[in-house]
Amino acid sequence: MKTGDFERLRKICKRRYEDFGYGETLEYIRAYCPKEREDLLSRSELLQKQIFSFQDRWDMEPCPTPFHLTLDDWVTSPNGDPEWVYMLNRQDFLPRLWQAYGMTGKRTYVDKLFWYLWDWMEKNPVEDQSTEAFRTIDTGIRCMNWCAVAADLIGAGLMEASQAECLLGNMGQQLKNMRKRYIGKYTLSNWGVLQTTAVCACYLWFRDFLPGEGLDEWAWEELREQLELQILEDGSHWEQSPMYHVEVLNACTRLLVYVWQAKRAGICLEESQRLALGETGVGEPFGGWLVRAVLRMSCHVLYSSDPNWRQLPQGDSDVTDVRDVMVRAAVVSCLFPAFGQAETGSGSIYRFAGGKHMDMDSAWLLGISGIRSYEALMPKEPQSLSWFCEDSGNLYLRSSWGKQADFTWMANGCLGSSHGHANQTQLCLHHQGRPFLIDSGRYSYREDEPLRCKLKCPQAHNVCVIDGQSGGKPDGSWSYADFGENLKNYFREQGDVHYMEMPVWGTLGDKTPYFIVRRVMVVDAGIWLSVQDVICRGKHRLREYFHLDSQVRAEKTEEGVCLKSGEVCLKAVSPESFKIERGLMSRRYNEKSEALVLVKECEMEDRLVFSTLFLAEGMRAEPVQVFVSGCEIPVSSQRVTGWDICTAKGEKWTLLIWNRETFRGGKMYLCHGIPVYGKAAALKKAGGKYVRIRLKS
Repeated sequence: MKTGDFERLRKICKRRYEDFGYGETLEYIRAYCPKEREDLLSRSELLQKQIFSFQDRWDMEPCPTPFHLTLDDWVTSPNGDPEWVYMLNRQDFLPRLWQAYGMTGKRTYVDKLFWYLWDWMEKNPVEDQSTEAFRTIDTGIRCMNWCAVAADLIGAGLMEASQAECLLGNMGQQLKNMRKRYIGKYTLSNWGVLQTTAVCACYLWFRDFLPGEGLDEWAWEELREQLELQILEDGSHWEQSPMYHVEVLNACTRLLVYVWQAKRAGICLEESQRLALGETGVGEPFGGWLVRAVLRMSCHVLYSSDPNWRQLPQGDSDVTDVRDVMVRAAVVSCLFPAFGQAETGSGSIYRFAGGKHMDMDSAWLLGISGIRSYEALMPKEPQSLSWFCEDSGNLYLRSSWGKQADFTWMANGCLGSSHGHANQTQLCLHHQGRPFLIDSGRYSYREDEPLRCKLKCPQAHNVCVIDGQSGGKPDGSWSYADFGENLKNYFREQGDVHYMEMPVWGTLGDKTPYFIVRRVMVVDAGIWLSVQDVICRGKHRLREYFHLDSQVRAEKTEEGVCLKSGEVCLKAVSPESFKIERGLMSRRYNEKSEALVLVKECEMEDRLVFSTLFLAEGMRAEPVQVFVSGCEIPVSSQRVTGWDICTAKGEKWTLLIWNRETFRGGKMYLCHGIPVYGKAAALKKAGGKYVRIRLKS
């Protein structure tokens, strides 16, 4: 490395370092992130002794159990899980050591950071074949971490030219190796994004010290294509896992911030980089594509999070606080206001979700300029209370944006990637801010862990299963022997009443076809009506599952089952009886807890319709009679499912769902003497009069 070249690099990194405003940023963290700061320093002390635990918010496979490693090699798992080795070799702990140095000024943290770098390079020569330390996804994450600490160390004057030459030389070998092993399926995988964003970031700062073989141009073009394919039109990631949605989003946000910082540091951006930011003028078909992707994905996170700002454990996901994602989206909206205002709302709605002050990790990424942008924003409550993702098959409803809101998630989409679970037609709900019906989570990726397949199967979700076979059959950690086929969902809402239809079909083991339609009506007053319509030739046994959060207690009553979480109550009502069984749930990888499961069992022949109500405390419900106009005999509940519900406030609701087409006789129906027509409707009695609300005709 030439002295002059390194001096130019040092000046650029120093300008970034000074522009970042480390002193003011550290003061902000000390004032507003004391708990995060304390945790980081405590874990950094353990890192000096080579004691590792993985419990950062967005660790893909967290393990809070600390293990001491001699690091004779970097491929030994202390707990038998290969994912632990992958986490180790991503080296997310390196930026933590740099941050600990910044907070304390203790050079021992930097010395240990260097020690880890040199030890890893010595024991892991760059080779073509994949090893436990050299998977391509982990190489991408590791190089992104190296990029960050190298820029910081050089900017602070703590890395000499000879050290930079060694580190960047090895980084260049890894980037070349990663490109050589890049395969077609990565274009449609989060693996691919975590590789291309790393290449883009490394070349952004260290272009003159890395192989000049077109890797940079390839990575920017490939990243654009990845995001076009992977991000659906509704803003969700096709893999059907919020965890990996956020992993892709975080990588893209990090790259976007680095490009912004590089520009401020005086780096002349390449055309591909300016195109990603939308700075190439009017008329570019893909202008600002990276900004658009980040804001579209952030908008999805906003609307799909629960009342406590946590992502749902859909597919291979954990229950994780998303407020840091919202913080970064708010700042990105400020940095690129043309995109933020026009496509996904202003940064104020993300400020509303992110909270009063910025979190520590976001402060370390964005620096004092980002902090000031965030603090200057006025929070604004989002306008919409529903988020229907027609492309991914998900629906999210909330009664308000308060922490005590009711919240509903329904899912009926394709499998997505191998991270997807057999959860088609799933219904989950929170009541008064507390989770009641939940997804069971993932727990592990290990092939030898029986709970891995158990938590992927339909029986681990809030769905109906025919003879223990319908919906899907996992036969390994990453594969299925069979999976149901979903059809197009139907959704409509009128005021505070919402209606969703979720159809799925498939075949049983003996090739008997089945068809299941779940029809769900939700009223914001605290009413959920679920109707299962099951068609399958012959005699069969059905089991419908409702998995409860581990904090929920269940007690049978004359009306059904009383569910309690703390002081909040929810009532389950059904013409069929419930069994209360025991099960397991996993809020976070490597963690599990016992929980209760409500189970309904039914015998059927050819076709059966059955329903379940979940009601807020103080409500009463009973089946209601529905007549064809001119007839004195009420129609069967197999034809029309009808319930009367009286709320604690004296309101009266009648919910009606048609399960059969009316192809003979009169087409108009009467309920409480009120003419009704349609496939789904609600009657609300107000002021002594009924108001009709039609949700499907």
